[in-house]
Amino acid sequence: MLMPQLKKKGPLILALLITLLYFGLPLLADWIGSIPRYSKYAQRDIPRILDGIQRGLLFPIEKWLSGLWRGILIFPYWFVIFLGMSWVYQKTKTFWRYAFRLAAVLLVFLFLFPNTLLWLESSRPSISHGSVRDGRIEGAKRLPFRGDNFTTYSFPGYLFGRTFVHERVRKTVLDAFAVCKTKSPDATFVIGETGLRKGGIFHPHRTHRNGLSIDIMTPMLRNQRPYRRNHLFNLWGYAIEFDDEGRLENGAHIDYESLAECILAIKEAARENGLTIQKVIFDPVLRPGLFATEAGRKIRDLPYTKNRIILRHDDHFHVDFAVAGQ
Repeated sequence: MLMPQLKKKGPLILALLITLLYFGLPLLADWIGSIPRYSKYAQRDIPRILDGIQRGLLFPIEKWLSGLWRGILIFPYWFVIFLGMSWVYQKTKTFWRYAFRLAAVLLVFLFLFPNTLLWLESSRPSISHGSVRDGRIEGAKRLPFRGDNFTTYSFPGYLFGRTFVHERVRKTVLDAFAVCKTKSPDATFVIGETGLRKGGIFHPHRTHRNGLSIDIMTPMLRNQRPYRRNHLFNLWGYAIEFDDEGRLENGAHIDYESLAECILAIKEAARENGLTIQKVIFDPVLRPGLFATEAGRKIRDLPYTKNRIILRHDDHFHVDFAVAGQ
């Protein structure tokens, strides 16, 4: 029954592409590691990310396989999967034709009305377990995709569930944005990645595992007007590189006033919602500009990392929370 499928090139080509990706990833990692600005980052994090992607390509059988066997089985594993998919599609072609159309309509609907995904969230209270580096969460809540003065870094990231947090963190962030609407009325803040519905490993981040971490992209100005550029080719804002003065080559620069107001609003909202701030990461080279603002003088006491870390955190700031009393 499967012999006609063996004659088709689709499963073979797709399995070969996956295999080439699997074996090409180390070469790509070496190339990235050779770029000076990523060299330190490569030493610590690229091996971990590389191993996670390669294991993911053999999910769920990778847990029983050594590195040698993963390399041996990667092609037959995906060839069998694509062969089966091709056979099922041929037998149910009419069904899948309508299913693809329905999926396309649903995707367009979600693109226009992404906040409808909030209807699907659990009503269970949020409970965080473990730490931001080694934890999980129950009853996580998805942040809204957009609001009056905020949006999310990426529609695909939102759709794939990368913006879940503890319910107190969500309330804190939304309360802070409400304050910023008055303090920085022209700014539109961009929510970065936060975590998965159940927490746990969250590549490529080392933390964000128990629903108590957030990233918010650094607000910018260009020609004295709010400016933002989040797209695939700058990793949705995560690959923007400011110079030590907080400027980009195109003339855009950090809006320190709005940035300070946002951090201050988060500080105050966290206290009101029963959270404490455990850590704030923002490039120390850029902090003088932050602290020079009126709001910045009120956030000097936060627990910032002391030194510039491998991933600079200039294009966004990161906050780790803890639930007060836990």
